[in-house]
Order: sequence, then structure tokens, then C-alpha cells
Amino acid sequence: MKIYFIVKPLGTYALKKLHKSIEATFDKKKDSLQVLNTLKKGHAIDLAQKAIQEKADLLVACGGDGTINEVARGLVGTEIPLAIIPLGSGNGIARHFKIPFGISQAVQLIKKNKVAKMDVGEVNGHYFFGNMGCALESHFIRTYQKNKWHGIWAYIIAFLDAILSFRYQKIKIEYDENSQTISPFVMLVSNTNQQGYDFSLTPQALSNDGLMDVFWMEKSNFFNNFIFIVNALMGRKLTTKGCNLIRLSALKISLLESSDLCVQIDGEFLLVASKRLEVKVLPKQLNLIVP
Repeated sequence: MKIYFIVKPLGTYALKKLHKSIEATFDKKKDSLQVLNTLKKGHAIDLAQKAIQEKADLLVACGGDGTINEVARGLVGTEIPLAIIPLGSGNGIARHFKIPFGISQAVQLIKKNKVAKMDVGEVNGHYFFGNMGCALESHFIRTYQKNKWHGIWAYIIAFLDAILSFRYQKIKIEYDENSQTISPFVMLVSNTNQQGYDFSLTPQALSNDGLMDVFWMEKSNFFNNFIFIVNALMGRKLTTKGCNLIRLSALKISLLESSDLCVQIDGEFLLVASKRLEVKVLPKQLNLIVP
């Protein structure tokens, strides 16, 4: 097999462990192995295209949800499988598929070559594989990226900052034959049952059912917002007033005010010029190595 490992920037120890695990698992006489290191955000997209042009049999995203998104977007609609070595912070996509977090175990999983097909989400031409959002969670991601440091404490600080600075936006959502105007505190469109760090607003989401799980909580008072956050963090059933969860294959979101839409996809802030988002599912358009 011709395998390309596309690796996010790592510390020396993790990088050495990755190389040792690859060498211990694969036979260089039988397999052609390339380890390509990314240098900046967006670089994994170019490296994935290079691998595809060189007739790769398998691409391996070594990183978090953002790296997975950059590598996987070039594989949508192709037969080339994607494998994941979870080396990010939240690792929501890897957690959904129960991919092992140990580097050597994740590499060994690739060798087994068990392939499953997963759905792909699309919003205004941009693919997402885990989730996308356009309320508190998108403001949180924008703040998290501005801070330029990672890990659980960086998430907590960015989350608190986002809550304090959050401003509601009035939007119209259209799905099936329904249309309603809302001002959501949280609005998440999810293809997976994890958003990272074992946190989930869509615990029943499936990645191969041709549907997206859409969760939103309507504008409310501080007390209800606080109860919602506590219940969500504790993994409890979300029964707070204003919580909604539906499954659908297509959704339109329109901003009804003069501000800009704040959007995140797979944990990365997305600049959008339009005040209208068209979200849909592309059923089973990505091949993924799974346990």
C-alpha cells in the first residue's frame, strides 16, 4: 500500500513515537510510507492533494478535528480511505468512532484496514465531518483560536470569555416545510455524537444515517442558561426550557440583522460573506478506517 501520514505540528517526543510506531507496524518492503509534516493552518489541504495526485492508497490524518477536516475534504466522493491518529485537543471525531488514543494502537488499527462509510456535512460548499455551529459555540471557537494556545484550560478560558461577550443574533431556520425565527444561545448541527473531551449535545447522532442532528437552545435568562451549561457539562439529559433537537437532511439558516454570521466547522472558525447558510448531508461519501 502507498500510505501518506499527514501530521500536525508535534513535540519531539510525540513525533518520535509516531515514527517508531509506523516503523514497527508496517513493512517498508511491502508498503510505501510517506510522513508529511504540516507547517501552518491549511497546509494539510495541499499535502493531501499531493498525496492524491501521487496515487495514494490511504491517507492518515495525525491531529485533531481541524487536521482531519483539511485532509478528508479532498477524499470526499473518492474510494481512498482516511485513517485517524488522534493527536488534537478535543478529538471529537475520533471519540465518536472509538479510535484509540494511544499512538501505537491507532497505527496498528490502520493495519487492520477495516473500512466504514460515513456521511459528510456541507455548508455553503465547505465540508464538515463532525459538526458546525453558529451561536455560542462559534464565538467560543473564534475566541479559542485568537488565544493561540491549546489544551483543556485554554478551552475553559475561551468558553468563559465567549459567554461574557456573547451577543444573541436573530436568525430564520427553514427545514422540510417548516420556518421559524429564533435567537439561539447555542445552535449545533452535528454528524457525530461527540463534540470533544467527551462533551456532547447530540449523544444519539449517527454518522451513517443520512441525517444531521440539529440542537438549539432558544434565548433565555441567565438562570436557564446556567442550568443548561451545567447539565450539558455533566452529560445529563437536556430538558431545560427552550432546548430543541431534531434530525434532518437539509437546513437553511438566514441572518435577520446587519451583523456578520459567526460560524465554526469542526472546531475551526469560518469566515462567511453570506448572511445565508445552506446546510446539507452527503450520505456515505467518505471511507474511514474504524475499529
